[in-house]
Amino acid sequence: MQTDWRENSRLSDQNPARASGSPSSSQSNPQTQTQPRPQKNSLACERCFKRKQKCDRLRPACTSCADLGVECIARSQQFDFSAEDAGLTHARVNGYVESLRRRVAELEQKVNTAERKNILARRPSGLPEVISPITGKRRRSTEAQIDVGPGTQSSLANGDEQSTVEDTMSAIGLLSNKAMAESRVNTSNEPHKLSIIESISAALAVDGRDPSTASTSQHASLVDSQLIPLTRDLTLSHMQRFINWGVWLPYIDEDHLMEQYNKVIDRTEQIGNPDQAALPHFNTYLAIAIGISMSPDSNRFSALAMNLHAEAVKLLPSILHSQEPLDTLHCMLLLAVFSMFSPSGGSTWHLMGFIMTNCIASGLHKTAIPQARLGGNGSYRVEWLFWTVYLWDRCISSSMGRPFSISDDDISVSIPEAPGNDNESDLPAQVRSKLALSRHLLVHAQLTSDICGGNQPSALFSYSNLCFWREFPPTGNAESSSGCSSECLDQLACRAMILIVTHTSSAPTNSLLTLGDSPEIETDTVSSCKRLIERFYNSSGSSTATVSFLDAYTILAAAVIYLCLVQRPPQPNQQEFARTFEVVSKASVLLTQCSTRFAAMSVFQQFLLSLSTKIMEGQGSPQQYLDVIPGEIPVHLRRFVQKYASSGF
Repeated sequence: MQTDWRENSRLSDQNPARASGSPSSSQSNPQTQTQPRPQKNSLACERCFKRKQKCDRLRPACTSCADLGVECIARSQQFDFSAEDAGLTHARVNGYVESLRRRVAELEQKVNTAERKNILARRPSGLPEVISPITGKRRRSTEAQIDVGPGTQSSLANGDEQSTVEDTMSAIGLLSNKAMAESRVNTSNEPHKLSIIESISAALAVDGRDPSTASTSQHASLVDSQLIPLTRDLTLSHMQRFINWGVWLPYIDEDHLMEQYNKVIDRTEQIGNPDQAALPHFNTYLAIAIGISMSPDSNRFSALAMNLHAEAVKLLPSILHSQEPLDTLHCMLLLAVFSMFSPSGGSTWHLMGFIMTNCIASGLHKTAIPQARLGGNGSYRVEWLFWTVYLWDRCISSSMGRPFSISDDDISVSIPEAPGNDNESDLPAQVRSKLALSRHLLVHAQLTSDICGGNQPSALFSYSNLCFWREFPPTGNAESSSGCSSECLDQLACRAMILIVTHTSSAPTNSLLTLGDSPEIETDTVSSCKRLIERFYNSSGSSTATVSFLDAYTILAAAVIYLCLVQRPPQPNQQEFARTFEVVSKASVLLTQCSTRFAAMSVFQQFLLSLSTKIMEGQGSPQQYLDVIPGEIPVHLRRFVQKYASSGF
């Protein structure tokens, strides 16, 4: 407990004019003994507080303000620390609640005014003005464009009333969380929008060649001020490749995205009106850039991809000022996906953290926004938006050995139901098959979360769940055209096997010895890692090869796990030694190829060769193994190698 410095007489009586410790002074002026002590405020005045200077707190004016002849304004909250009933009173609590209510009213008024201006700017000239009242912080402009007929007005009354209560409570909760940190000035929407722009710009400025660290990028922009001329012959294949990969972005409406692409290519969408044309151009530019980055010819078209990415970033201010939160999350997701395939895209880790923070702030992990609130022409499957962020958060965090951005215990929204219900009955069969695959990927993400979470289950329990997931994929013919083939599912299964081995329960027993009690887990892990490396190696020069930095992390983990498990005692014979060397060599070649795009991945290749040399040489101290592990290696692989070195071989 801190001591109040006002209780210390040595500090409070340092003014010689008021010091009465000398007997001579008390005798020479006897009136000073009967003179009442000057009254003081409990807190420093506003002027002294802002200038961080000492204030004697005298009433009605402190000495500093009296000397300058300025008004001495007392602080707004006066707490009498010397009173016996010191603490919060009912009056003070009620006053604080009233200030929060006034703040909520101000926010609602500002949002209402901004939404009305936004609706007037977006409303076509031939339609009548239909503006519904906006009473909550999260009520957006798309709601105001819904024309409510007489037949549906009564059915929406209860929903609107409930939404109003939820929105108001959300605004009050946001004020409560930020009561001690929010700025008392510049309370308009502009500082918030600028902070989003600055955060995204900071994440994009990080050098993407080394995903494990945050360093300043040295890439030069190749974009000029002119629009990029795009033709259908040049871009259609890249656009189609991105759409075929849509199982990883299930919230995107492929038909709506293709309509935007056709309008941009046909020059029917101009950037004269930023509110209407910025988002279609942003989607088209980044979708083509991502498709180029996923293609085997990415080196030939890397300059075009960088130009498209930089041009899309220029459109971000216009999109963010449109006050559509889903557009903001969508744009950041596309930027994060591009950064996984291109070193010029910035830091994927920082972008994903910022995306999840905005999802949590918007409450998407608690309540799903009904599609009806977005209007009939919604560009997204909004119920899939949070789960798309969740899917990528689990993939990136588990591969890089980083903590998850949100715990499963904090998530109350459910995964969208299987096809056949009211929400998806009107979707084409191909879209339903794609969404079924997306659900399958989300189940894998949840399995990954269970393995790496705080309550780590046993290896046998996790392995049985993984076997069930692997043996019962969704039925349908959308695997080959949705970016999730059987090889991709095998890669996810191998990644889960690696996590099971490296995240074995942290009991006193060694994890490698624990795996010995379940030989089927070790055998399956070895075969999965070997099969993964050989599949990457055989497809490295094919037309379907796509390389992201997550693939480099997976290849490294598979090679390390395979090497440590195969080289355990008893020592293998010459034939097994040659087979192990062949697998390690293939993994080294793959990591070298990844380093041509992400330069920092060369550290992985050097570490793998050093570790294999150390293991094949025979006995070595645990410290010698730790010396060959660079800081870029994920923490779960570092711990696994440490356990291998200390297991006594």
